[in-house]
Amino acid sequence: MGDLVIGIDLGTTNSCVAIFMNKKLKILEYKSGGRIIPSFICFQPDGIVVIGEHAKNMAVHEPKNGIYEMKRLVGRKFDDPLLQKSLEYFPFTVSADFLNNPVVSFKQKGATVRKTPKELYTILLKELKHYTEEKLGETVKKVVITVPAYFNVTQREATLAAAEDAGFTVLKLLNEPTAAALTYYYDQDIEETHRSLVYDLGGGTFDVAILEKRFDNVDVVCVAGDTQLGGHDLDNCILEYVYQQLRDKYDYDPQCDSDDKRRLRHKCEKAKKELSDANEAVITINGMVPNHPKIKITLKRKEFESMADELFKRTIDILDNCLKDSKFSKSSIQEVILCGGSTRIPKIQELVSDYFGGKQLNKFPNPDECVAEGAALQAAMLSTSKRQTIEELKMVDVVPLSIGFDSLGDKMIFTIKRGSKLPASASHTYVNLDGNDTSFSIGIYEGERLDVKKNRHLGTITINNVTPAPPGQREVMFTLAIDLNGILTAKAKEKLCDNVKELKVEYTRGSISDREIKNSILAAAENKINDEKFEQFVKHKQYLIKYCIAVTYALEEQELTDVYEEMYNFCKETRWTADVLEMDEEIRVKELIQKCKRLCDKVVQSRQFQFMPQEV
Repeated sequence: MGDLVIGIDLGTTNSCVAIFMNKKLKILEYKSGGRIIPSFICFQPDGIVVIGEHAKNMAVHEPKNGIYEMKRLVGRKFDDPLLQKSLEYFPFTVSADFLNNPVVSFKQKGATVRKTPKELYTILLKELKHYTEEKLGETVKKVVITVPAYFNVTQREATLAAAEDAGFTVLKLLNEPTAAALTYYYDQDIEETHRSLVYDLGGGTFDVAILEKRFDNVDVVCVAGDTQLGGHDLDNCILEYVYQQLRDKYDYDPQCDSDDKRRLRHKCEKAKKELSDANEAVITINGMVPNHPKIKITLKRKEFESMADELFKRTIDILDNCLKDSKFSKSSIQEVILCGGSTRIPKIQELVSDYFGGKQLNKFPNPDECVAEGAALQAAMLSTSKRQTIEELKMVDVVPLSIGFDSLGDKMIFTIKRGSKLPASASHTYVNLDGNDTSFSIGIYEGERLDVKKNRHLGTITINNVTPAPPGQREVMFTLAIDLNGILTAKAKEKLCDNVKELKVEYTRGSISDREIKNSILAAAENKINDEKFEQFVKHKQYLIKYCIAVTYALEEQELTDVYEEMYNFCKETRWTADVLEMDEEIRVKELIQKCKRLCDKVVQSRQFQFMPQEV
């Protein structure tokens, strides 16, 4: 019959499991009766592990043992500024291991226990697997799991590893906005070309995706997002407000007590939800502040909207950049789809609607569930079970930013271009620069600028034991490939033999904010003229370096370094001088070219030096 495949939305705040079976799409209710499960783990002091709603409630009393927001820890280094910012609000302890990875520690049975974010993910996924099997009455091994579109390769790999440790085989990591679009389009009978924008604001992450549907094909045209922007950040706005009220009016700082921090966070989260339906919320604080047994802090919706205004506008800025990047007009977007629990906030709906000129928004009845439903639909498409037969929609994701290699003169070679459909693969052939070298290294970058130094370095791939050869006479092919799960790998192969090196590249957006990455696209457009000037500069710089290398190589091969000592030393020194010259030193590059030619050309011609570069 084939194994059943389920879909899991593994969220920062809540998780959700869904299945498409017997032509029905169904959310699997948790054993407590809820359709969504808080992504919460409480490690009780006696050794018992509790998960979900009960764990969230218990953590109010055991804040140091109640772990949440694992999604903001996974795949990051401890000193990551974005992770450090999250730590300000955690009542539990997070420290660095010897590799600078975050580790959560807590007390159980009198001993300190340490868990990595991946291990915490595994515990949560094991629980989801267990209750799913209880609900369906059979073993479930295969799954589709959703992740933010802007999850980096480390985060994706940690998710895959955690799922494997939990007993799952992951058939696909599906980007969250793509999953939401899949849910929307599955019920829509649209034959003509149709464009939609998905605005996905969840508990911990924000994604925007623009999709284009043609018959049964749905292409993801463009994505943007921020993996550190979501409902928890809105909770933090209210939390800071409450902190300040307690400091100013009662001379009490709740940040000194982890119990108080957790209790207040719970109340602030509740107040945020109340403000989606009411114009004001009352935060009641009992028995926390000395000499004040009961404190009431009133928060009006307008006050909340004011304190969260910057975060709201950040989502609109990301949306705007995504639309500009797609080169579509606002009027060409037929449907705006909201998903994620935080889209219940009235101000969010107002801002998005106003951005599109008052357009009516498509709001899922249960925005917390639509991503899981999309995962379940994708799962059915990948299933071999006859119980999961489904009319297939073909979903195609894209590469959000160009990825490529550096080349001589710091020029970016755009290998996989922005907007390329996944899976994507492309190659570029390099010839050796120096003569008789035995290793070859190339930097891998992400960005849209021609000057590779203005893009983001992702990693370096080195191939060793290559065949020695004169300058420009040995070829090495470098290939970049991104799979359907967004994992980037690099491969180097020497053309003359089977010498191959593979590298899994840390395709990470975690070291800088996603807003900065989006700004790189705008910077490329704004600096188009400068990039054209840079290209002309690089041509002269490359010629100068190649000329110097060819001359020094020829003099060494013909054992003429002593005979033409001045020429040899000048070219050797100029080769390294030219390497660090910048665009504003173009005149000096041209002067050095002329000086080289005056000093060397006669000898080059009379001695018939080989491998000389063609003039610019």
